[in-house]
Amino acid sequence: MSEESAMHNFKAIKPASGYTLVELMITAAVIAMLAAIAIPSYNGYIDTSKHAAALSNAEIMQPFVDNYYYENGTYLAGTYNPGGDVTTLPNAYGWRPDGDKDMYRYDVAACGGGSINDCYTITVTYLPDPAITESVTKLPAP
Repeated sequence: MSEESAMHNFKAIKPASGYTLVELMITAAVIAMLAAIAIPSYNGYIDTSKHAAALSNAEIMQPFVDNYYYENGTYLAGTYNPGGDVTTLPNAYGWRPDGDKDMYRYDVAACGGGSINDCYTITVTYLPDPAITESVTKLPAP
């Protein structure tokens, strides 16, 4: 076999296509850095929205509590807890939590140092994270 015919039997080796391990590692590191920045920021926005929802829920409940006072001459203290008593406050106030997916507890109590006949505080607590709590207080008339 001649040298020339032997050369025809060998095929040229093509360079490998794709990415090197170093390129993949750099890409993974960049993605990890972006995630390290984005995830805490996202979680902060989620907590902020839960605080806003709790405050909004307390403010929505306030007219119902005031209306009960105008009809009965006193405020009604109590708790609406999705896992427990779900009838006392809603039945008395004519109010039901709407759209909170049973994720919030509502407490109506006398404001600090006062009597339930004078003033009240509505406290709304996010049940999966009790650190997320918002309150609305109605002070006694001067």
